[in-house]
Amino acid sequence: MKEGDRNEPKRPVVVFLNEVGSDDLHLVGGKGANLGELIRLGVPVPPGFCVTTAAFWRFVGSVVTMEDIYDTLSRLNEEHLDEIRSVSERARSVLLDSPISEDVASEILRAWQETGEDYAYAVRSSATAEDLPDASFAGQQESFLNVRGETALLEAVRKCWASLFTDRAILYRIRNRFDHRKVGLSVVVQRMVFATKSGILFTADPVTGHRHTVTINASFGLGEALVGGIVNPDVYHVDKRTRAVTHLEISDKERATVPSPDGGVRQVSLPPQKRTVRVLNDEEIASLVDLGIRIEDHFGAPQDIEWAIAVERPADAGAGDDAKPYILQARPITSLYPLDGLKSPDDTLHVYFSMGHQQNMTRPLSPLSRSTVLQLVPIGRSPDGSTNPYVRSSGGRLFADITYPLRHPILRRAVVGLVARFDALAPQGLNQVMARPEFRGPYRFFPKRDLIVPGLRFGGRILRALWLRDLTGFIDQTNARIEEYVAEFEERVFAQCDDKERLQTCKEQLHGLFAFFLNWIPETIAGDGSRQVLIGMARRWLSPSEQSDLTVAVPGNVVNEMNLAIGDLADLVREIPAIAARLNDPSTDPKNWLHGLPRNERTESFLREWESFLSRFGARGPAEIELMVPRFVEDPTPVLRVIANHLRGSPRIHRDRLEALDRARETAWEKFTGYARKGFLGPLRLRLIRRLRHVMLEAGGLREHHKYVAIRVLWVVKRVLMELAARQVEAGRLDSPSDIWFLTWKEIEDLLEPGTTDPLRAEIAKRRADLERFQRLQPPLIITSDGESPVVRYDAKNVPAGALVGHSVSPGVVEGIVRVVHDPTLESLAPGEVLVAQYTDPGWTPLFLNAAGLVLEVGGDLTHGAVVAREYGIPCVVGVRNATQKLRTGDRVRVDGNRGFVIVLDVGSGSAVTSSETPAGR
Repeated sequence: MKEGDRNEPKRPVVVFLNEVGSDDLHLVGGKGANLGELIRLGVPVPPGFCVTTAAFWRFVGSVVTMEDIYDTLSRLNEEHLDEIRSVSERARSVLLDSPISEDVASEILRAWQETGEDYAYAVRSSATAEDLPDASFAGQQESFLNVRGETALLEAVRKCWASLFTDRAILYRIRNRFDHRKVGLSVVVQRMVFATKSGILFTADPVTGHRHTVTINASFGLGEALVGGIVNPDVYHVDKRTRAVTHLEISDKERATVPSPDGGVRQVSLPPQKRTVRVLNDEEIASLVDLGIRIEDHFGAPQDIEWAIAVERPADAGAGDDAKPYILQARPITSLYPLDGLKSPDDTLHVYFSMGHQQNMTRPLSPLSRSTVLQLVPIGRSPDGSTNPYVRSSGGRLFADITYPLRHPILRRAVVGLVARFDALAPQGLNQVMARPEFRGPYRFFPKRDLIVPGLRFGGRILRALWLRDLTGFIDQTNARIEEYVAEFEERVFAQCDDKERLQTCKEQLHGLFAFFLNWIPETIAGDGSRQVLIGMARRWLSPSEQSDLTVAVPGNVVNEMNLAIGDLADLVREIPAIAARLNDPSTDPKNWLHGLPRNERTESFLREWESFLSRFGARGPAEIELMVPRFVEDPTPVLRVIANHLRGSPRIHRDRLEALDRARETAWEKFTGYARKGFLGPLRLRLIRRLRHVMLEAGGLREHHKYVAIRVLWVVKRVLMELAARQVEAGRLDSPSDIWFLTWKEIEDLLEPGTTDPLRAEIAKRRADLERFQRLQPPLIITSDGESPVVRYDAKNVPAGALVGHSVSPGVVEGIVRVVHDPTLESLAPGEVLVAQYTDPGWTPLFLNAAGLVLEVGGDLTHGAVVAREYGIPCVVGVRNATQKLRTGDRVRVDGNRGFVIVLDVGSGSAVTSSETPAGR
């Protein structure tokens, strides 16, 4: 019936804890396997045995209706909460009403008698899908304490089995993509020790991730009060390296859990004189820390450990001198971000900044995409591009090592300011780290000699662009240069026939890409600098919304031009019913949506515009830095969804919006110049701001061009790699063309060498699984080589109670219905909805055409979503932590882009905007 049934007769029904270890996960579950490992390590663990998964599968297999229940479970996802609750109740009901077979019951009672039937027992569930190295979740299944007698023992075992089907356990398996039929449950039966003190020890700080900090939570009595959240525990932080207590917090412990004389446990109130007494003394802390470090070293990863200072029988519970530490459970802390690749290279504290946050894409990258980014970054790149000391990889994400500039007394201010523009909370975290003595280290005050002259030339170009050059037409010149550059590369690489030559050409192109960017980066900096100076000067006379109006709709931005092109395509479709019908037909294949289209003057006109769009923007797409993800030219679904949504609105709405923004900009400009020309310095000030406006309008639109070029070059590279992969599949070196994404550039080069016998099949399979696992990780914005992600918070003063606080990047206030979007290729936005997402990149921008407001988990003033929101006049709040979890599609919210918060007005109320309050002219 299930995976667990295979070879079941050969598997024991009961095994003792001292007989099992990490290899027995399938038999005794995560908790049982870990306890067996601890006993082998010599850690004090109460004796006991496991009722194995073989017994569970026999029990479940005897219940006929379970087959139908498993079928139902296989069809559910985490949105089906009502169905999950229903099937959970049904499964537990039938299991609790079913008898345990006599042979299984007799084996359980035999082990119980051998362990000591006069003792009280703790009976705990141990599933094969919990307490794993990469998936750990406490409290899914039931535990029973102070169990006495054979009847109570067998009933507790049956309740544990049934608890595999609680709604929270079912949800856990769905979210972690475990097959319900393959998850078995063992039951751990241990002699119960009677704790005078108990708690949880984390061998790394579970809040900050600091790997050198042990965190202990402690309370009086049994640990159930602490785990159940009914008592505030004492908190101790201990430095692993020195064993010093670095933080001590004594709480008011009102209650405790104690054994009940008749079995089970009960809550009692502590006497006033004991409530504020420190639970652990220094000797007990030292003993627990030593045990924790031993356990962490054994398992090779930070651990979440349940402990007790206890006696074996309740009669001895008052004899504190006889109490000793016991370890009741140990499991990995899977919420920590992995440190692989982020360890300090020189034994000093290093600080890393998430490049994914900077790129507005926090999802993990495939190995080949990470390897490709290494080829692109010029500073620190090894000759073959395979390594870079300033770009590190962990958890499938890339991090920039910003340690050295942060140590520099002058550069640190620039770095902190730059990082703040990508996340407003970043300076808080950086300042916390920089204040620590261990952060101090070597730095070079003056730049290397060979960088001085290029640096001066670069700065000179910025100054000339800012003050001297006529930049009229510069964007058009840059666009022409880009088209020529991409076309030349494409022609050159596809003229080559040898895969090794093609790879080398691609690498050379990637290595030279930054040098090509220098053709317009100084002008881009001048354009953005002009914008900032204008806003700074305008603060004296203009309101915040008028300041924003002053710099909206800057021409030449390739992302805005892409959106305008999509709107123009939609207006063409309005006149062609055959195309409109295909867009609204769910059965239309997006990859062949124009196949067999009747040819006439209108369709030919549309096809020309469609081909022009793909020629210029087809290389783009969601998460476009990831090579695996389809581009618009491969799968135009996101574009087609936006066109279809456009058809619901008025014609030319995108052009009307642009014209309104242009008018708002001109209105703000007239008001600004009217004030600026006054006074003795008026003529000089007017000349200055006119110059700044010229630079902003003629060069400010270039800020997205470097990524636009990179994506177009990467599209050519991707086609080269896909052709290469297909040939390697034919040669038998790869099993699938998609295997190529799980290799590095160096490994692909090695694959092409004659006589290659190891095509890394096992490693490719492992990397596929790793990428899936990395999807569940939440990458930190800032992380140190000690694993710490500093805790940062927005100032919540002067915001409504219950508001989700973030950082305002585009002014205005709007009310609307939330649409939470995780994948723009699968979801669309109706006109007037509020887009809520983790992040956005240029591939998401078509959704902005219908958005009334924007709420992002990631971002700062310069991130993609912020810039486009300002360009479109959309109120936007970024840096709203966990917004996609706290807000649900259908919630009615107010997005306050003036003060930087989001507040829920009504939960799940509907689907249309009813009111808005945006800056004048929008």
